[in-house]
Amino acid sequence: MNKLLKILSLDIEYIDNISFRRVLLISSISILTMLIFIFFFFVNLLAMQNYSIAVLDLLAAAISISVLFILKHEQNIPKAAQLVTFNLFLFFLIFIYINGSSHFSLIWTIFLPIFAILANGKKIGFYFALVFYLLLFTLAFLNVGIWEKGEWQYIDLMRLIATSSILTFTIYMNEQALEESDKKLELVRKQEKKYISDLHNKAITDELTNMYNRRYFYDMIPKLTALAKRKQQYITFFILDIDYFKNYNDYYGHMQGDNVLIEVSTLIKKHIQRDDDFVFRLGGEEFAGVIISDDKEKTHEHIMQLCKLIESQKIEHIESLVSEYITVSIGIATVTPTQEYDLDKLYNFADQALYCAKNNGRNRSDLSFRCS
Repeated sequence: MNKLLKILSLDIEYIDNISFRRVLLISSISILTMLIFIFFFFVNLLAMQNYSIAVLDLLAAAISISVLFILKHEQNIPKAAQLVTFNLFLFFLIFIYINGSSHFSLIWTIFLPIFAILANGKKIGFYFALVFYLLLFTLAFLNVGIWEKGEWQYIDLMRLIATSSILTFTIYMNEQALEESDKKLELVRKQEKKYISDLHNKAITDELTNMYNRRYFYDMIPKLTALAKRKQQYITFFILDIDYFKNYNDYYGHMQGDNVLIEVSTLIKKHIQRDDDFVFRLGGEEFAGVIISDDKEKTHEHIMQLCKLIESQKIEHIESLVSEYITVSIGIATVTPTQEYDLDKLYNFADQALYCAKNNGRNRSDLSFRCS
């Protein structure tokens, strides 16, 4: 059964359950009608020698084949649905016109509105059914007393109209219920995806600053180092620490301290903002960033600018021992694509450089290879 569904679905990407159902229905009917029309083509051509009907059968088979082509290569479901419905539309009208009410031919007409609504949706399918019934009922009315040697009467016409209308209404309401159900299901799925996405974002971001957190830092570093090796580029890692932040919290209060953390994180994110660059809050007043580049000197200069940029904001810090404003110290470490390195080494290099920056007076940045 799964293999059959795979064949009938034509390996098409589906955006919803409705599309999946319609493709299965359209492809199934197209394959069946193609085989039936080809069979009757040979019957009418060779056995019955009815060449005009044989040509119509061949044309109908060709339309069924084109429907499958449209589904497979264009993946245009509405176009395919309308074409196969129109094909059946003409076939049934011609079939009734030729056979009248003999051979129970009118029974076959109930298939058209069912297929039209299920394949095209309730709106377009209803239009197909409405036009089909107008032509069918007109044909049936004009042939009262004529079809089947007068056995086709008004009571038969009324039965046809009543049963067709009830059946079409039932299928219409069923399709509407299915569409509404699918819409609600899709809404639930979207809400579920959003909920999962929100949970993921909360898991990898710092609640206060909205920067990536330490967990995401540990997840991304191996990927970024692998990317740098693959691109044969430098990977630069820096750790930034707000100078005398404990003194700031003690004097101004933790609420004001949180505001400083938010402002500093915003400046870092704006300054380090390329697609391959990542910045993180490691915890407390400590931040970090990773930059992949071809020019390590320019990268160092770019990171070092953060010291002046943050001090230029003139956020008052009376308890600082290096400035009257908030300042930061930065440790920077860079490795080349050919070097063998891991997360611990990279982190230790940058941490050592940060220690040097603090030891040499703070409000500055230092490179790991400069440390003495």
